Amino acid sequence: MSSGIASDDEIRAKMKAALDRIDPELGAFITVDADAVNRNLSMGGGTRLRGLTVGVKDLIDTAGLRTTYGSPRFRYHVPTRSAPVVTQLERAGAVVIGKTNLNEMAYGVSGYNPHYGLMRTPGDRSRTPGGSSGGSAVAVAAGYCDIGLGTDTGGSVRIPAACCGIIGFKCAHGSVSMKGVHPLAPSHDSIGYLVRSVEILQRVLAVPKLPEVQDLTVCEDGLDLLPPFPSADHWVTFRAQSYALHRAHAEQSPEDFGDDLLVKLGGEVGDVARAEATMADWRDEVHRSLDGVDLVVLPVFRGDAPTVEAVLEDYAAKKLTSSDRLLEITPMVNALGWPAMVVPTDDGPRQIVGRPGSEPAILAYGRRICGHVYEPPV
Repeated sequence: MSSGIASDDEIRAKMKAALDRIDPELGAFITVDADAVNRNLSMGGGTRLRGLTVGVKDLIDTAGLRTTYGSPRFRYHVPTRSAPVVTQLERAGAVVIGKTNLNEMAYGVSGYNPHYGLMRTPGDRSRTPGGSSGGSAVAVAAGYCDIGLGTDTGGSVRIPAACCGIIGFKCAHGSVSMKGVHPLAPSHDSIGYLVRSVEILQRVLAVPKLPEVQDLTVCEDGLDLLPPFPSADHWVTFRAQSYALHRAHAEQSPEDFGDDLLVKLGGEVGDVARAEATMADWRDEVHRSLDGVDLVVLPVFRGDAPTVEAVLEDYAAKKLTSSDRLLEITPMVNALGWPAMVVPTDDGPRQIVGRPGSEPAILAYGRRICGHVYEPPV
């Protein structure tokens, strides 16, 4: 009688089929690892995620596997240690099949990397998946892997999930180690996962049981309940952190950066102390507004996934029009540091947001409202 646990031969066959199906035009991967199965099986991983394959955003270190951070400066960089989040997945039995494409240094949501290529949504190749974890979303949506490992600093998991018609989960800030992950804006950076089912996400997060939805207090029109987001002040705090990490090198060696990243790193930071005070006041007001509320439901962005044409026109003109539209709503969750999940619904993609510790409730409500998840053609 079968135990229900994938055998070594089944995992090898699944891996080979996935690698054989990869279509370079979709731009999902920067590097694939044909020997991943043998290495993983030799580790003797666990059973919780056994048989599941993972595409790791190329911002996250993987031992012995090239990790570029989406930058030409790190084209030949091979870490000696994996990030703990990767090790945890592998120890649970998952197999990393490669490193996924991303906006350069994760600083952007266009779904275009001038060094490693354009990413396209599998359901409509005239559109990009957004970013910055666009390659991870494409890899999952196209059926190349079961789990996409990404990061979310302003919407970088949730936006691609919405563009590709799949499920994306942003972890609470600090709940999963960011060690071995190249930072962008550390107080906003979070790990995230992309999947095609809530059940797989539940296994990834090791949530044994979900609560009853009828026991939750949910506001389905969260934008009406929340205080207005002080976006300008948020981006001041974001720039202060990201510029501290990247700006000096961009000024010294601009040839190492794409034009879009140079635009983003070229502005004024602003009054950081005032912005931080404003953001603290906003967070206090959010807590007051949500007294007695377990979850809020928000849109992800307005309109459709960006077109390839619009993204390339923006890049040529050194503008951020498409990206700015995508970043209207999602950054407020990073400013709070809360977990959130995006699911496709009959009314378009929605994100379910709750306080840290509400992850089971988020999954339960997400499962309830989740509509048709994009499935690649056979």
